[in-house]
Amino acid sequence: MWTDQALLKLSDKSSYCREDLFHILSSEKTDLSDSTFRWTLYNLLQDQKLFKTDYDTYVTVRPKVLPSYKPYYSSKADSLIKKLSEQYPELIFVVFESVLLNEFLNHQIAQNTIYVHVEKDVSSYIFDILQENNTGRVLYRPGIKDFDRYWKRDCVVVLDLISQSPLSQDRPHEITAEKMLVDIISEKSIAATFSPSEVPDVYENVMQSYQIDRRKMNRYAGRRGKASEVREYAGGVD
Repeated sequence: MWTDQALLKLSDKSSYCREDLFHILSSEKTDLSDSTFRWTLYNLLQDQKLFKTDYDTYVTVRPKVLPSYKPYYSSKADSLIKKLSEQYPELIFVVFESVLLNEFLNHQIAQNTIYVHVEKDVSSYIFDILQENNTGRVLYRPGIKDFDRYWKRDCVVVLDLISQSPLSQDRPHEITAEKMLVDIISEKSIAATFSPSEVPDVYENVMQSYQIDRRKMNRYAGRRGKASEVREYAGGVD
């Protein structure tokens, strides 16, 4: 198979980014398209012929320990995190944006949405602040009808931060993999940004690529009434 010939060109002592892999694979299949490349890369990961060790980093040998998930935010999301953390240093909040899922999806999200999960007692206040200071659209806890009606690109959505959310100790404002996996099936406005048929693939891709604390994830899923669904997608009973 042409992919096997391409893999022979890879060294087990080196790591590769997506661009590297595209060039190597296209040397064996000159008509390789972007969509075919994504499917090929996905299948190579599924067949464990390649392994993901970090964002846009791949190796041919299974790593001994999977890395922790680290989101790579857009400049707008980074700016929002910086602004809130500087103005309200005691504020507990977590930022997620829909394009972060592109790392795990077959059909990419082109129109981004930024979600700010804020402790419930002050979420409406933070919404007011963002609405006054933000140049784009800001929505507060929208139902699916309001989300569909008022959403626009780079819209900021303010949501309540649910208790027992799995939070990062080192980077408290960054989304954790455990929280992300539960939220994509719990928050209707997040689920609306991609096809529900891709949820099993997202779970599989995340869990093959990064460390997951199943106990934290399952506890949070139970808090959100999604324990059975999460176990179905993630497997196991931990």
